[in-house]
Amino acid sequence: PDKGHLICDCDLSGADARVVAWEAGDTDLKTAFNAGLNVHDHNGKQMFGDSYDPERPGKIKPTLYDELKSAVHGTNYGASARTLAITFGWTIREAEGFQSRWFALHPGIRDWHRKVERDLQTKRMVRNAFGNRIIYFDRPDNLLPKGLAWIPQSTVAGICSRAAIKLSKSIPWADVLLQVHDSIVFQVPIHRAVSSSMAELKQALSIEVPYPGEPLVIPWGLATSDRSWGEVKKVKWEEVT
Repeated sequence: PDKGHLICDCDLSGADARVVAWEAGDTDLKTAFNAGLNVHDHNGKQMFGDSYDPERPGKIKPTLYDELKSAVHGTNYGASARTLAITFGWTIREAEGFQSRWFALHPGIRDWHRKVERDLQTKRMVRNAFGNRIIYFDRPDNLLPKGLAWIPQSTVAGICSRAAIKLSKSIPWADVLLQVHDSIVFQVPIHRAVSSSMAELKQALSIEVPYPGEPLVIPWGLATSDRSWGEVKKVKWEEVT
């Protein structure tokens, strides 16, 4: 950062997974997120019961936690059982069983897949909650993974761009530097690096995604450094002094 400034890297917490939960109207996942639970551990306990050990080595990923997180993400984005099997060193039967259990626990995600597929088949188009849309000109047969991925990713990008604009307009002493998918990087004068000012920044970054009935507000994490972007370390908003 410039001399006398604190660089702040703010990233959205579990952004894509939260958008999927709200798109699917999944009460279980929404409740877990709202309660501040580690959703990946929550999913592991639901999927594997007492046998779930997040530190157990996975077949390809370092731990079962990492493997589960990636497999759920892939399934949410329309990956086939064959793709999961290749990615994680599973058999096709294991991958099919994993996806069957996941959709049985979260039928709203399967319903969301079907809705997106219908939109692609009939309109060749999908929308996000902000009303942005993408039109595909390819054959619709293989578009489902693209459509499923675009909705959360474009929603997250929309949150970040809106937050950056809001921050620039409402906090004149915050200098926005760049946006990287689910994060915003900005710098503030060192004398502003106090809890009251950080609370003001946190509030300015808050963006509501307008889902009917229960709008989504994704919390921001914070990492800071008074030296460089590459040296930022995670810190709680209220602990910046």
